[in-house]
Amino acid sequence: MTSFATSLIRASVALGLLAAGLVLTSCDLASAGNTAILSANSTSPPTVRHRFEYTEDDVTEGGQVEVVSSIQSDDLDAILADNGFSRSDVVSAQVDSVRVERLSTGTLSEADLYLGTDASGPVIARVEFDDPEADTPARDNTSRTVTGAVKNGQKRVFAQFDVDASDIPPSRVQAKVYYRLEVEGV
Repeated sequence: MTSFATSLIRASVALGLLAAGLVLTSCDLASAGNTAILSANSTSPPTVRHRFEYTEDDVTEGGQVEVVSSIQSDDLDAILADNGFSRSDVVSAQVDSVRVERLSTGTLSEADLYLGTDASGPVIARVEFDDPEADTPARDNTSRTVTGAVKNGQKRVFAQFDVDASDIPPSRVQAKVYYRLEVEGV
């Protein structure tokens, strides 16, 4: 084989690889153009505030308090609508972090939070308070996938609180849930 033929074959292979690379890149760019990420940096960030109120009547036989939240801010439907989307546009949903703050209780030591109205929903946070008497909030920065629950319309949060069952005054706890949503239809 002559050096000209070898050079021609190499040039053909190089052009073929370049063309294949361009095709693959354009596919990635085209699919990336269809989705948007809504996070804490968005104009209307997907952050929802939940409030839990409980009394000694909410204590289970196991000594935990189980209670469902009320929403104290815009819910995900309103946040998605503010950004021009709906739940049907959600491709992927994660809880990036959850901040739990005791508003009027000193006996709360641990909390497990689930997206939904009972413990069958996905866990979105597990927190422990270093000092049950301190006013310091607890934060769970574990990223958790909640796509199914979000697409199915779950809005509220179910909580299991570990408290001192011998002393439960009427109490309030707030949880701020930070979502990261990937939506299509841009």
